[in-house]
Amino acid sequence: MGMKKLHATQLELFTCGWDKSEAVLPAHEKVYAAAFRKLYYHLYSNSRASRAERIISDLSNLLLCKIAGDRNGGGAALEQFLDGKGTANELLLPILLKTFPHLVGEDEKFSLEDKVLRYGLQELAPLSFQSAPAHILGEAFQALIGPNLRGDKGQFFTPKSLVKAIVAVLNPPLWAKVVDPACGTAGFLVEMHTFQTKDQQLSSSGKIGKLIGMDKDRDLCRLCEAILEVVAPHRASVLNINSLDLASLSQLPEEISPLDADFILTNPPFGAKIKITDKSILRQYSLGHKWSLSEKFWRQEVNVRDAQDPQILFLELCIRLLKPNGKMAIVLPEGVFGNYSLGYVWDFVRSQGRVTALIDCPRTTFQPSTDTKTNVLFFQKAEGNHMPCHSSTKIWTAVAINCGHDRRGRSVKNTGEPYPDDFQSIGVSFLDRQSNSGFWQLATLTDPYYLVPRYYDLAPLQELTQEANRLGSELMSLGEMSKNGYLRIRKGHEVGAETYGTGDIPFVRTSDIANYEVSIDPTRAVSEEVYLQYADQQQLSPNDILMVSDGRYRIGRTAILHAHNYHCVVQSHIRIISVAPHSPISAIELLYLLNLPMVQHQIRNMVFIQSTLGVLGKRLYEICIPLPKHTSEWERTIGEFQMLIEKRAALLNRLRDFEHLGYEL
Repeated sequence: MGMKKLHATQLELFTCGWDKSEAVLPAHEKVYAAAFRKLYYHLYSNSRASRAERIISDLSNLLLCKIAGDRNGGGAALEQFLDGKGTANELLLPILLKTFPHLVGEDEKFSLEDKVLRYGLQELAPLSFQSAPAHILGEAFQALIGPNLRGDKGQFFTPKSLVKAIVAVLNPPLWAKVVDPACGTAGFLVEMHTFQTKDQQLSSSGKIGKLIGMDKDRDLCRLCEAILEVVAPHRASVLNINSLDLASLSQLPEEISPLDADFILTNPPFGAKIKITDKSILRQYSLGHKWSLSEKFWRQEVNVRDAQDPQILFLELCIRLLKPNGKMAIVLPEGVFGNYSLGYVWDFVRSQGRVTALIDCPRTTFQPSTDTKTNVLFFQKAEGNHMPCHSSTKIWTAVAINCGHDRRGRSVKNTGEPYPDDFQSIGVSFLDRQSNSGFWQLATLTDPYYLVPRYYDLAPLQELTQEANRLGSELMSLGEMSKNGYLRIRKGHEVGAETYGTGDIPFVRTSDIANYEVSIDPTRAVSEEVYLQYADQQQLSPNDILMVSDGRYRIGRTAILHAHNYHCVVQSHIRIISVAPHSPISAIELLYLLNLPMVQHQIRNMVFIQSTLGVLGKRLYEICIPLPKHTSEWERTIGEFQMLIEKRAALLNRLRDFEHLGYEL
């Protein structure tokens, strides 16, 4: 059976019972994703291969064979293979070696059996790669690969809406040379090509710039090459190379060299578990060396570090690859933007050029693949060799609250409505940012080593000022209140898991605080002896406010202690706030004010997320609240709030009289 004979019948197969009139419509993203997924699971279920990587590798090779056969007259060999007149290694490998010698080695072999490979090639036969929109293939394969296959290598694919926003901010002309040193499945390069050619724009010289992708993973390089062969034929080059080896990059021919790039955009591998320890690589980088803090600035030392996180080296790599005045966008974990031990990174970055913009990404951006919080750095290299350290304090910042999906990756709500996506507006509005009062703000950095974008977001303070004006009150920070003796703030303690269940005194953890109350978990109760060990330090009493300051998701949540539950021990991730009798507001008023939406928004902006854990730290003292005048309206509001809090506390205490010991399962 030849390739041409398969078209109609195979189209019916992979559309899985759809109406035949729909089969002739232009290819849709869901069709390709469904087809690739169906093919993957067939290969997985019907072959002897046990590793998903090998299946993906052979799938990529089949895709390359399809492209080569369609374009380079290799169709006869494909038909022979489908007719059973030879093996895949005899008929298909020569096609790959001829067309993609840089991706396929002489000793390369297909891992799957010929029977399942024939099925795969038959499934690919009806797919029209020429008519598919540019992003379809990459997204379909990204969905297929999924987080479990690549997450262990720190590779998490960038959501399309964020990619589009990054490309729109960079706004590259068609003549530009564009490089992605961690190209994965070509998401950035595909979107770059789509953006540049959407209006068929041409430079005055008619020049079309190169797209160059690099990746250490051979399977991803094959897939990237296949996608770019379809989307941007004769324009792109994909290099299966260790991108961090600058010495090797400098030896590449000019036509495929990533050096002197006009634009670089990338989402590099990141993670503490995949540190770079190769001394030959580390010594090629300034950030691969040790640094020490000398006076007000960090200084590079002679000695090479024992290890460095890959994202730090990739940041320097991108700067090295840029030509003077070249521009870059890179996705980095938030830890890079606010960890003071990494201050040397920012001194190095500012010595090479200037930070031009920052995008704060919501925590859900890369979920469910990873819980790591990320931000995007935009940078322009200096025209000369160096620029003064701390040269730029004014930086454009944008904060995305929504990313188009929830923590589980669902893009549609139960109501059928799509999840909002701020990245779309952030990208579109950048060119008009001077007059736009929406997402983009020109922020003044008050701390050269703390570049978390949302920290400089003025929106919460503006909201608070408006609320203070409405209430006829002044704004005061918790730090000022503490300095004036209105508040006393202290930290809880850790008692150790070995003390759990040793008594009946509650140990209050962050997960126990919700809806202004403390939820008692008897399995974490501790003994009187443990309680007495910390009682003098914590000095808990009724009307003390407990506020979560560290953790994953509950930072800023509060509860108030009362006569029925203040006899407890509080965890170290919680701050204990006591209100003095002469304070201008009571404890119940402070509890109410801390939960105002604009105050919670302010708290969110002050949280720094290191890896997956958030920390409020000393920024807690910067939280501002409006001190209201005690009008009749205010008294009614607070009176009702206090009544509800106290009544619920009394009812919960009464319910404990009905509790009985249960049976342990």
